[in-house]
Amino acid sequence: MGRWGRALDATMREHGEAIFAHARALAGDDESATALVEDALVDTFSRGHVPESPAAGSRAMMQTMRRAAVRATAPPVPPPPPDGRTDASSLAREALTALPRHERALVVLRYGEGLAVEAIAEETGLKERDVREGLSRAVALLLSAYPGIGVTVEDALEGGMLETASVEEAW
Repeated sequence: MGRWGRALDATMREHGEAIFAHARALAGDDESATALVEDALVDTFSRGHVPESPAAGSRAMMQTMRRAAVRATAPPVPPPPPDGRTDASSLAREALTALPRHERALVVLRYGEGLAVEAIAEETGLKERDVREGLSRAVALLLSAYPGIGVTVEDALEGGMLETASVEEAW
């Protein structure tokens, strides 16, 4: 196995679960998450540049997945059958499944990772205006379907961290 193969193996051994969990949060279902991870693997490990460490490989994959997820145009994933739970995390997961994938990815980056609009734009390669519009649409959709969910356009557009480094270190 060559250097890139060892780097790929080490990255997936050390960070594979977190990578797939992040892909699942961005994509909404296992099939789409698997495709997101596979595309990120190809992009990260087949360009001739081998990441220096498993952490660097994980960061590169996460960024590739974020960029791909915010550009997704697929319709929303149908929600899973109700399981009888009504706690806040169940409501949030259910609400996310109602969003188109582009808006879902933006909401995950804003609230799941705590990033500000500027950081999301930098991380995904989108214009800040496009991030603001996407988050505004997402909040409007969430509030129309789940009026008591407790999100506001103001918070979505004005809150969050400006730096992605502290989020990436968690992966």
